[in-house]
Amino acid sequence: MEKCDVSFKIQYQSSETITDASVKYNYPPGSTNVETVDIRNAVLQDSNSIKLPDIQEVGTYNLDVELGVNGVVAKSNATLNVGGCSSSCETPKVLDVKVLEDGQLVMNYVVFNTSNLAALEYQIAKDPAFKDEDIIYSKVGFSDVNYTQFENIDMRNGNIPDKTPLYIRIRKYCRPNGISEWSDFAKFDSGIWGVEAYCLSGVDDRNRDSLCFGTSPAWKMKVTLSPFRPGIGSLIYLTNGMLAIPDNIREFEQNAPENFKKSGIRWIRFLRSDSEFNPGLIYWVDPQSAEIQRIDEEQCY
Repeated sequence: MEKCDVSFKIQYQSSETITDASVKYNYPPGSTNVETVDIRNAVLQDSNSIKLPDIQEVGTYNLDVELGVNGVVAKSNATLNVGGCSSSCETPKVLDVKVLEDGQLVMNYVVFNTSNLAALEYQIAKDPAFKDEDIIYSKVGFSDVNYTQFENIDMRNGNIPDKTPLYIRIRKYCRPNGISEWSDFAKFDSGIWGVEAYCLSGVDDRNRDSLCFGTSPAWKMKVTLSPFRPGIGSLIYLTNGMLAIPDNIREFEQNAPENFKKSGIRWIRFLRSDSEFNPGLIYWVDPQSAEIQRIDEEQCY
C-alpha cells in the first residue's frame, strides 16, 4: 500500500496555552511496541488535523492522548480504525516452499512488478495469524537487483524447529515509498536440520575408536549448536531446541541409551565436513550444561 496519511482531531477548551501534548498507540496494532508522538505544535496549529506519521498497518489503534498545562495533565482515550490506503505497490505471492533433505527451505515467490521494487520481506510463523509471539523468523531486503524468484532459507540461522507445521508470507517495499499488503500464507512442514554426531556418555570411558568409527558404546544422534560453529563455549542442543542435558534427553530422546539418559553427553564428534566442521576433532562436553569445554588432543585422522 502507499504511504498512509492518517489524522484525527482533538476537541478541548483551555484558558491557558497548551504546554505539553502527546499521543501513544501500539504499532503495529496488537503488538507490545508503543509509539509516542509529540503533538504539541500540531495541537496549537490545528487541533482538527493531528497527523500520525508512518502509519502503514491496517487495524484498530487505541489512542492515549495527554494534554498538559504547566504540569497539570488531562488524559483521554479514543479508537482509530485504519483501512487500506489506495495501492500502487503490488502484493507479491508465495508459490510454494520446498524442504530439502537437509531441512533447508527454498521459497519460490513471484513479484508482479519489479520496476518499483525496493526490497522484499518475509515472515515464518507457527500460526497463520502471524502474532508477534508466533513469528520465529523474518528477513527484510533479501531480494537482489537480479531478482531470482527463489530464496534459500538457512534453518540454522533461525529458531525453526524440526518437523513442525509452519506458515510463510511475503510483502513488497516499493520505490519511492509504499509497502504492499502481506501475501496469503503458504503452509509447509519444516525438515530435520540437526548435525549428526557420535557421542559417549558421562559413565563411559573416553574411547577414541568408538568415537571415530561409531562402534559401541557410541550413540549416533542429531544435535544443533549455538553458536553454530563448534568451539569452546558452544552449547549443544537437541533438535527440538532443548539443551542436551540428561533431563531433556530422557524427555525427548526416548530411544536414547540409558547411560545418556542418566549421565548426558561427555564426548562428541561431529560428522559434518565443511568450513565450519572438522569431523576429525573430538570435543569434551560438560554433561550437566551441554557446553563444550575443550578439544581433545587426539584426533580421528
